[in-house]
Amino acid sequence: MQIEIEKILVDIITHELDLPENYGKTAQGDVIPCVTIYAQNIKLFNTDKLQITVKTLTAHDYSNRIEYIQDPENPEQLLEVQNINQGRMMQVDVYSRNNEARQRFWEVSAALKSTYATQTQDLYSFKIGTITNDINLSGLGGGSDVNRYTVTFNVIVHYQKSKPVDYYDKFQSNIDNERGQFAQINIPKEIN
Repeated sequence: MQIEIEKILVDIITHELDLPENYGKTAQGDVIPCVTIYAQNIKLFNTDKLQITVKTLTAHDYSNRIEYIQDPENPEQLLEVQNINQGRMMQVDVYSRNNEARQRFWEVSAALKSTYATQTQDLYSFKIGTITNDINLSGLGGGSDVNRYTVTFNVIVHYQKSKPVDYYDKFQSNIDNERGQFAQINIPKEIN
């Protein structure tokens, strides 16, 4: 997966809820976000309209492996291929100063199971869990009049990275004993 899972989820939710990319700008020139990746510096609640944030709550690696292959572009070079399979719990927060968040938060769960979401999962090789948990967090802001609903769900993602590594004949090795290092040797390409 070469694209952030949060960006993919923003795209799915924006598409399925038929929302604009943003609501324009404030008088101060700040963009009024519609569906966005959660970040501390994003200003929310500057509109009565629906606003949605996406973030990763937790990540659990269930497979972490390395394999070595010959570089197909340079047969003299060895590649280290690093693979991570990860389960993540994602959180989508649906906010509004009007009733729209209360009326539409369920659409996030529906969006995650849509045909568009299925096609996107096939395109980027990841999986969205089909069971979501929805929580009404309205009123947690004290005197705030913001309706807030949180939707959590699991995704399974795969990351892969390749980089060239030195082969056995191209690196140095240390010889150590109980008192520390006493020699550094070069491994020859061929030993006669």
